Amino acid sequence: MEPLAEFVRSHPRFVVAHRGASAVAPENTLAAIESAIEAGAPMVEVDVQLTSDKHVVLFHDRTLRRTTGERGRTHRITYRELSQLDAGEWFSTTYRGERVPLLEDALRLLARHDRYASIEIKPPAPQEDFAVRLERIAEVVERCGMIEQVLFTSFHHDSLRLLREMLSHCHTAAINVPGDRRRPSDIARRIGCEAFVCSLRECTRWRIEDAVASGLYVGVYTVNTVRQLDRVLRYPVTAIVSNHPELILRALADRAAS
Repeated sequence: MEPLAEFVRSHPRFVVAHRGASAVAPENTLAAIESAIEAGAPMVEVDVQLTSDKHVVLFHDRTLRRTTGERGRTHRITYRELSQLDAGEWFSTTYRGERVPLLEDALRLLARHDRYASIEIKPPAPQEDFAVRLERIAEVVERCGMIEQVLFTSFHHDSLRLLREMLSHCHTAAINVPGDRRRPSDIARRIGCEAFVCSLRECTRWRIEDAVASGLYVGVYTVNTVRQLDRVLRYPVTAIVSNHPELILRALADRAAS
């Protein structure tokens, strides 16, 4: 599998499955990743959290309720306890019994199918020593031999800066913090990232032109309809992040053929 840097250079536009194909399968599960692979998405975005016994798991929220129906916080539960919860039934009875996977399991699945991973690093909790969480994430990526196939993203830009100190060759993308009017080039100079990610609402000409002029790759989230896609295609955006990767891929193919 070629390094991510080479893939991006040869693919001026590609689709990223947001939390897996999260429109058709429960987010951040192996089922969602498998659906994204089947849809043809070359990259899958996942969120990660740390359990109380320092396992890196795919999970978006700090609390358990939304996707498992249980009370509690992710960082206060062991992986063994978390792995016994149902992470699929909230989405559909079809996925009853789907479990919260380890990051390692997700990366190995993606590697088997020659797919890239985008790992979103969550902002730290108050008083959290976030370096510990970053060290564990970095260890898993290194163990899986995926440093050259992973993109790290975050709203918490200091996490990306520290990750680059831990993994000097890692790839990072700053997600624009809502309300932040700084230019992407200014953010990149401060933390040394290679890419800039913003929401569909923040996808404006001045931001995109500044990012591209500064040599940054640009990603936009979350593009879930053809109308939203057409808006994004007005700009030189590289990564199109979607809950519906199959729909967006099909729409891109139709436009390329017309």
